Amino acid sequence: MTGASLERERTGRIIKGVGGFYTVLTPENERVVCKARGLFRRQGKTPLPGDAVEFTVNGRQEGYLKDILPRRNELLRPAVANVDMLLIAVSASEPQPDLELCDKLLLYCAKQGIRPVLVINKCDSGESREAAAIREQYAGAVGSAAAVSARTGYGMDALAELLSGSVICLAGQSAVGKSSLINALLGLDLETGELSKKTERGRHTTRHAELIPTPSGGLLADTPGFSMLESIPAEPEEIPLMYPEFAEYNGCCRFIGCMHISEPDCAVKAAVAEGRINGERYARYVKIAKESIEARRHRYD
Repeated sequence: MTGASLERERTGRIIKGVGGFYTVLTPENERVVCKARGLFRRQGKTPLPGDAVEFTVNGRQEGYLKDILPRRNELLRPAVANVDMLLIAVSASEPQPDLELCDKLLLYCAKQGIRPVLVINKCDSGESREAAAIREQYAGAVGSAAAVSARTGYGMDALAELLSGSVICLAGQSAVGKSSLINALLGLDLETGELSKKTERGRHTTRHAELIPTPSGGLLADTPGFSMLESIPAEPEEIPLMYPEFAEYNGCCRFIGCMHISEPDCAVKAAVAEGRINGERYARYVKIAKESIEARRHRYD
């Protein structure tokens, strides 16, 4: 009986790809190293960690990727597919939190259908006033926010519980401790960035993405995600609809399609004035929306 006649079709998820070989994790927690068929190259497809795949194993125990199932989403940095959750990391101390980046990452999550979790790191002695203030700004924007310390372990158990059964990536500005958070969640010893006391800028060592099983049954990318977004990931008219705080005021403004910036009789602006919507987050919304309007104007000049 030939090896080909003994081929078995199976399913799994890619967790690593190096040099044309892809490690697939099966539902039975077996790891099978597979080669990609030449068909993928002809179709212009590149298998990614996170891809749900069908593969075959022949009588010589050689695995071959047969098909990549449709992706729900795809990140470029790190290159991971089918992400369920994005941990957006900020610092409660140094560096000063870049909350505009946080807002743009939330837009990215909304666009990609990813659940955001705000992680406020460096709460070494418990949740500080700074962390509480950040949490307050995002109370109406994210379903989950966690004050933690990767260094002392504060809040890490509660954070780990949120990861159960999910494909997770982590993103945020430099030097907030993204690699340290990954180390703490997985018990690894990855190379981490350092915060320069002179520049207050971090340096990280991103190489390739690998999904590592978490103790709670999730898969976490071992590589920190992008530190900044080159462009706003939405068209201007989409942006107001991607702010959960604005949802209850939909249809309450004088004008249909109100951008909540300079229009009269705007329900969102009234809610900001009355303290029902956080003023600092709204001010950043106006900046982001105007940037998006300007960027589209330049595209068509």
